[in-house]
Amino acid sequence: MSAAKRVLVTGGSGKAGKWVIEHLLEHGYEVINADQKTSPLVRTYHVDLTDLGQTFGVVEGKDAVIHLAAIPWPGEHTAEVVFRNNVMSTFNVLQAACVLGVRKVVLAGSESALGFPFMFRRFSPQYLPIDEEHPLLAQDAYGLSKIVLEELAKGFVRREPQMSIISLRLSYILQPEDYASELEAAWQDEQRNDFNLWAYIDARDAALACRLAMEYPEPGFEAFYIAAPDTLMKQPTLDLVNRYYPGVQTIREGFGGRMSPLDCRKAERLLGFRPQYTWKDVVGERS
Repeated sequence: MSAAKRVLVTGGSGKAGKWVIEHLLEHGYEVINADQKTSPLVRTYHVDLTDLGQTFGVVEGKDAVIHLAAIPWPGEHTAEVVFRNNVMSTFNVLQAACVLGVRKVVLAGSESALGFPFMFRRFSPQYLPIDEEHPLLAQDAYGLSKIVLEELAKGFVRREPQMSIISLRLSYILQPEDYASELEAAWQDEQRNDFNLWAYIDARDAALACRLAMEYPEPGFEAFYIAAPDTLMKQPTLDLVNRYYPGVQTIREGFGGRMSPLDCRKAERLLGFRPQYTWKDVVGERS
């Protein structure tokens, strides 16, 4: 266990958050939840994170923050609400952590920063697989909020170099009970999941990545893609890409088969992150 003992998880009652809390508890951490919904696992503070005073109150006394709370997609709120909520809540968490001396913050970034989910105008990846050097090209309020999240993190590290702030660019999160219906839908319509390049991450692996990021000892800012090693599809990834995202300039050596288009080798190298679950592990082989 790292030096962090008391961990604040924002959004801990959500799709990923409940798995993060359970995972942290299993590893001996004291966890406090900040959410609009109560968690059955830990004490929950009902906090509006867009209010700086409330955010200071819930961050105070913690050793680390895992900030997951956000409007998770742009389909149920107007664009300005999505952007304002996600950006201001992140700014407030980072401001409170910086002023209060909380040096470790993990942020729920997103593959949406790349721009493929929720895009208005189609475009193709510049190269495959996509690593952290690929430009972030979001066009929508949600994806743009995730780009700003990382710029905020860089700014706070410039202000306080001893802070360690990590953005986990999480792929499409699936819980174990989601796989059967998700696979059925994906296999009936191969374009259904082209919005995220057919990539995904098991919620339990997302929780693992959050803990490893929190335990990462180095100060500064880092961003990591977090995805399963394969796609949700049976077809070769390049076949799908050539149909729906033609014109990729470079296919790097070794990329093929059903490999995920998101390159997670940086997370493996620096965090020791290796996904433990794929859809085959959950539902088995299917014809």
